Amino acid sequence: MIHPALDIIRQELNAGGIITASLGNIGDIIASGTGNGDTDSDIVISLINIEENRISRDPSNYQKNGTELTLKNPAVHLNLTLLFTSVRNEGGYGLSLQSVQEVIRFFQRKYVFDHVNTPALDAGIEKLILEMMSLGFEQLNQLWSILGGRYQPSVVYRMRMVTIDSVTDVKGSVIKEIETYHHLK
Repeated sequence: MIHPALDIIRQELNAGGIITASLGNIGDIIASGTGNGDTDSDIVISLINIEENRISRDPSNYQKNGTELTLKNPAVHLNLTLLFTSVRNEGGYGLSLQSVQEVIRFFQRKYVFDHVNTPALDAGIEKLILEMMSLGFEQLNQLWSILGGRYQPSVVYRMRMVTIDSVTDVKGSVIKEIETYHHLK
C-alpha cells in the first residue's frame, strides 16, 4: 500500500497542471549530480520515514465471515513522512521556490484524499490525510546531511494512514459451548 499511496499523490499533483512531480530518492539524485535525474519533473517526492501508528491498532486477531473465523494479526497502520524537493534546473532559485509554493498551495486546498474526492485511490486505502511538518534548523541539517547534499527548496508532509493488512489461511474455531464446574464444600 505504500507505493499506491505515494503514486496517487504524484498523480494528483500532476493533474493540477501547474507543476510536475515524480517519485524518487532525492539522495540518489543529489549524489548523481544530474539535477533532476531521468525526470523532467519540478518536484521529486521522497519517502524519508515510516512510522507505525500503534494507537489505531485493533487488538482482535481474527476475522469473522458468517460462522467461520479466520486467524489474522492486527493490521499495521503507518504514517509516512514525505519530502517534496524542487529539482528545477532551468529558471533558477525563484522557480524552485515557486514549485515548493505550489505543493503547499495544493495541499492547502486538498489535504484529505478519499474515494469520493479521489476516485483513482487504491481500493485497499480508505483515506489519506496530509499535514505539513515544520522542521527546525537542526532537524533540517540532519536530514540534508543524511541525504548527502546541501539544502534544496523543499517541504515535508506527514501522510496518515496507510494500512497494511492481510488475512492468513488458518481457520479458527468458534466457541460453541462453555463448561463450568462448581466445587461445593
